[in-house]
Formats: sequence, C-alpha cells, structure tokens
Amino acid sequence: MLETVIERRGVEIPDKPEKMSKTEENERNFGNKDQKIIMQVENLSKTYFQGKIPVHALRCACITVRKGELLAIMGPSGSGKSTLLALIGTLEKATDGKIILDGTDLTSVPEKLLPRVRREKIGFIFQHYNLIPTLSALENVELSMRFSRVPKKERGERARKLLEELGLGDRLSHKPSELSGGEQQRVSIARALANKPAVILADEPTGEVDSKTRDSIVRVFKELSEKGQTILVVTHDPEVAKECSRVLRITDGVIKDE
Repeated sequence: MLETVIERRGVEIPDKPEKMSKTEENERNFGNKDQKIIMQVENLSKTYFQGKIPVHALRCACITVRKGELLAIMGPSGSGKSTLLALIGTLEKATDGKIILDGTDLTSVPEKLLPRVRREKIGFIFQHYNLIPTLSALENVELSMRFSRVPKKERGERARKLLEELGLGDRLSHKPSELSGGEQQRVSIARALANKPAVILADEPTGEVDSKTRDSIVRVFKELSEKGQTILVVTHDPEVAKECSRVLRITDGVIKDE
C-alpha cells in the first residue's frame, strides 16, 4: 500500500519503444475535450529486483488525465495500482518514462525539491486516515499548511472553511478518537485539499468503512470533481468505480483504459 511506501521513505504525511500512440488513443477516446490536461503519464515503467530476478511492477503506462476528472484505478492485489500512485506521488522513482503534472516533469525534479512538490501539487488520502491523535480536526488540517508557510490566520480560516464544507463544522475541536470513521476520512480529505493540490491520490479510501460511509465519501469526491478537483482513486470496490468518470484496470503492471 501507499502508506507502507511513505513509512519506508520516512515522509511526513502533513507535511520510454515508441508507445505514445496509446496516450494519443486515450486523448481521442476521452470525452470533454475542453478540459485542461492536468497530468500526462508517458511510457512509465517500474522494475524491482528480487535478488537477480526482475519484477516488472509497471510496464510502459500511458495515461492522460484532465482537470476535474475522478479516475478509478482497479486491479488485483500486486497488479501495480499502489506502485502507480507511489510514482505519481514522487514516493518512488520510475525506472523509465515521464510524469508531467500541472506543467512539471516530476521525474526530473531533484530529490531535495520533491518534498516541496508533494506539498504544493499533491494531496494524499489513505485507507487508515493517518491523523495525528493528539490534535483536533482543525489542527490536523492546519498542520499540513504549516510546512507550506501559509500564514497562521489564513491556515485557520482555510481549514475551518474546508471542514465546514465537508459537514464537520461542529467537529472542529474533536480529536480523531472522538470522530467516526467517516468523519475521520473527511478530515483527511480536508487535509489533502488544504494546499490546493493539482491532484489528489486516494489509496483505498473506503476500504475500512461501511457502505453508508463509503457512499458519503464517494459523494464528496464527486462534488469535488464537479468543482474542478482532479482525483485518482485506487479501489477494489466496483460500487466506487462505477461512480467515477473513468476506470483504469491494471493487470500484471499493464494498464487498460475502459
């Protein structure tokens, strides 16, 4: 899972054969041509080694994502879903290919600048929320902005507004232990939105909630998408996928666009 990658790298949560014809095909097939392309994944590959044996986690992936798209990523365990999110989230280095997000080639950004890219361009939502237990809902959302040097007054105002928009206006001072699973996930959504990212990466965000809570989270995602927020959701749940604007399926590291 993406959380495991982050733990391994010690990242603080708040804080290439010619294959382009597939990207061009995706460009032709996807509707809404007027929407700006926010992300282009070009011939992206990731190979690990188990001893001397290569394991191809992702093979020449080509994806075009438009602003405001709610994109589901599905596939069996070990198919490459979390690897794709980890590469887009700059938590892993690609073996080959490019990821161009909001005009920035993420694969060419120096290592020392990657934390800034993550703060400014990418929001993360996790299955297990990853909220700081000693902080209130408001403080959890505010904290993610401190690392981006957002002024204190603006941090408070922005965090409060986000939580109120997500139906948590009466839970601002509550700590995670005082919130339901659905409420905690909405706090994590507010945290992901706090720095106004180009894309939100959600790794199994409904994996540990009941169907009612799942549906409420999906409604939030759809509302955000309608407002222009781009969201990529890794999910095993067909009920989540059917509410998305598009579905990518990954099998053995190969992506197919439905």
